[in-house]
Amino acid sequence: MWFTFVLLQLLPQFALSAHCPNRCICDIRGFAKCTGDITDVPPLDPTRTFQLLLTDTNIKILKDRSLQPFSLLLRLMITHSTLDTIQPEAFHGAPQLRSLKLSSNALSVFPPKVFSEQSNLEQLQLDDNQITSISSELFEAMVNLTELNLNKNRISQLDANVFQGLTKLNYLYLADNQLRNLPKTLFHNLLQLKILVLSSNQLKTLESGSFDHLSNLSILMLQKNQIREIPPRLFWPLPSLFTLSMSANQLRYIPAESFYYLPNLTKLTLFKNPLISLPYQLMGHMPKLQELYLYETNLSTVPWNLFANMTNLHTLNLHFNNKLTYLPKNLFCCLPKLNKLSLKYNNLQELDPELFSNLISLQILMLNENKLESLPSAIFRNTSRLETLDLNHNHLRYLPGDVFVHAMALKNLSLSGNKWNCDCSIMGIAEWIHENPERIGDLDKGVTCYEPYRLENHPLQTLTYEKLHCGVFQTTLMATSAITTWAPVKPTLQTSTATSTTARNAATSTTARNAATSTTARNAATSTTTTATTFPTDASLLSSTPDHIYMKQGNGNNNDPVFYDTIVLDNGPEIVHNNRYNGWVYLWSVPSTGPYSGFMMAMYIVLLVIGVVLIVAVLYALYRLQKMILLLGKVTMGENQRIVARRM
Repeated sequence: MWFTFVLLQLLPQFALSAHCPNRCICDIRGFAKCTGDITDVPPLDPTRTFQLLLTDTNIKILKDRSLQPFSLLLRLMITHSTLDTIQPEAFHGAPQLRSLKLSSNALSVFPPKVFSEQSNLEQLQLDDNQITSISSELFEAMVNLTELNLNKNRISQLDANVFQGLTKLNYLYLADNQLRNLPKTLFHNLLQLKILVLSSNQLKTLESGSFDHLSNLSILMLQKNQIREIPPRLFWPLPSLFTLSMSANQLRYIPAESFYYLPNLTKLTLFKNPLISLPYQLMGHMPKLQELYLYETNLSTVPWNLFANMTNLHTLNLHFNNKLTYLPKNLFCCLPKLNKLSLKYNNLQELDPELFSNLISLQILMLNENKLESLPSAIFRNTSRLETLDLNHNHLRYLPGDVFVHAMALKNLSLSGNKWNCDCSIMGIAEWIHENPERIGDLDKGVTCYEPYRLENHPLQTLTYEKLHCGVFQTTLMATSAITTWAPVKPTLQTSTATSTTARNAATSTTARNAATSTTARNAATSTTTTATTFPTDASLLSSTPDHIYMKQGNGNNNDPVFYDTIVLDNGPEIVHNNRYNGWVYLWSVPSTGPYSGFMMAMYIVLLVIGVVLIVAVLYALYRLQKMILLLGKVTMGENQRIVARRM
């Protein structure tokens, strides 16, 4: 019984194989595939063939009425063959055809009436041939056609009426041709059109009204042309548009309000255009837009409201704009759902502290390959979901130590390829790196000092205050007397100069911040140059120099830890105050000349006078209070004596 069952199942296949020609494979479901050295439509069983695929064959000519025997044939495919000629009545006798695919052959010309009987045809694919022109009569009978593919041909022009009868057409593919212009009314009868692909042609302009009546169009592909300008309001008649691609053209300007009335747009590409500027009124209400690509342009900045109407935007690619130097403060004001922002390969040198303050959903931020020298400390304060941040290959010299404190989700940070200046100002971020090495993905690829020379290629995470000699004084403790006097001594070792930036940075170490936090302290180092003078460890005198450098002398009997063999002071300051803290001596100073010096000295004197006046006032008040207390005491004693006398 089992054998009988299997035999009954295989008998139809055996019978079909008996009628299947050599070099063909026939399927019981009515599908036949033939390949190889065949030059004509093979003699298949017409009562069992519904689909016929002829691929990689030597068929050069499709003869008249070649398909007439196949009364049940619905789908014919002749592909990747040498087919270059179709006779005028090749498809006569086969009106039942629903799908015809003649892709990847050598066809160049079609007889005007060759499809005159194909009123039931729904799909016609003529892509990847050598077609140069199409007769306006070619598609006249195809009233039920829904898909027409003419991609990858050599069509340079189209008659205005060529698609006039295709009122049910949904998909029209004209990419990779040589079209230079389009008649204004070419698509006006295609009321059901949903996808129109015109990419990779030679279009230089588009006629105003070209897309009128295409209210059902959802995808419009115009990329990779030579379009230099577009007329105003070109896309306004496309309320159903889902995807619009204008990339890789020659647009330098875009008319104002060009992208108004596109409420269903979800993807917009404008990249690879030599755009110089964008109008402030460019984007209309786009509540569904999720992807925007605006890169490889000549923009130096963009309007602050460019993205204001894109509240559902998820991905924004604003990168590879090598002239983009400035981003407005409120540029990303209205993008609460933005997940990925790419600003890489621009020419940004600084960012506003509020730039990312409204990107509460941001997870990926690409800032690599810019010219950023630092970042504001609060720039990531509202990006609590940020996971990936790329700062590779900028010009970063410093970063605030608390710049990432609010980015709690950060787990993939890139910092290599920057020009880190390893002075005392680097310690904040160096300590953060040391405490969070697992968050930095390229820690072993060059997160190292760029300068000074002595620390070149030194890893940031291993820096310490001692290695950087942070502080106003660079010192070595030595045993001296606890009781000292001021006496002159002349420095005998080398003197070197450093910029005032170094002096200011030296006062920003943790010790310095703990010792003095006033504005006066921060502004103490204001001279143009700083002199570092090394003194002998056995110095015993105080010496006056042209730069007002002094040193203490001990009596040699006690060990005073506040003695140093190296001292750093600004050239020419007037020392107005000094303070000792944790083995360091801090000298608050102002320039010896200039209005700032006079103002600071005046303020110092005013404070001293106020202090003296307050002390005198307090003493005078205490004096008067004491006199009042004595007077009240005498009055009280007299009253008591009178009361006692009355009772007696």
